[in-house]
Amino acid sequence: MLWNRKWVLVPVLALAVGVGTVFGAASHNGNEVYAVDNSAIVQKSTITVAGTGKLQVTPDVAYVNVSVETHATTAKDAQAQNATQFAGLKKVLFTTYKMAEKDVKTTGFYVQPEYSYDQKTGESKVKGYVATHSVQITTRNLDGIGQLLDALSASGVNRVEGVQFDTEKQDQYELQALDKAMANARAKADTLAKAAGKQVKEVISISQNSVNAGPIYYGQGNMAAADSAMSGSKAPTSIETGTINVSTDITVVYEMQ
Repeated sequence: MLWNRKWVLVPVLALAVGVGTVFGAASHNGNEVYAVDNSAIVQKSTITVAGTGKLQVTPDVAYVNVSVETHATTAKDAQAQNATQFAGLKKVLFTTYKMAEKDVKTTGFYVQPEYSYDQKTGESKVKGYVATHSVQITTRNLDGIGQLLDALSASGVNRVEGVQFDTEKQDQYELQALDKAMANARAKADTLAKAAGKQVKEVISISQNSVNAGPIYYGQGNMAAADSAMSGSKAPTSIETGTINVSTDITVVYEMQ
């Protein structure tokens, strides 16, 4: 019987000792006190690097912003003249160029008075009215933008606000930039780890900080060719598309060994 009791008690005591090592014992007031065995915690060796991915892409879409502006002594006449000239713009876009309605949208329409200032009396008087109808035209025929502007000027457009080149494949290009950024981060990590006498083991975390794919914008200040075409010059309008810079930045944490 004594042998049997000893066989039962030894494992129980061993278990109690094991538990006591990890958790400690209860205090006299009933509140439990815990002790952590720090020898079980393994501190990982890590390295944090920044990665950058950049690429240049060719624009595949352009947004052309133009306006029809008319002047008259009354608001009604200014608006009527504007409607007549705007009809010529629509004919070019929808009949000549067969554009989809979704690619032509009005961005502004207003009729407002024009004033003249009398320096003798110091008073301002209404001298007439101006009507302005602005539209944004989306085109994917980038080689034909100069011809489009010339055709629009002949139809009645007398203001060009600018041309903006962009891409409709931004998501695709962002993924390519991320690939480059990740490769850039790994190259940095390998170099730093080697200098420290270690090797990169695996990725612990990745975060994307920013992505940029700014469009190319040609405003009124650099649209001299279009202005000359509208003033009667026979020289064709020429617009260069250029390239779009796509870039992204990431932060990667690697484990080293």
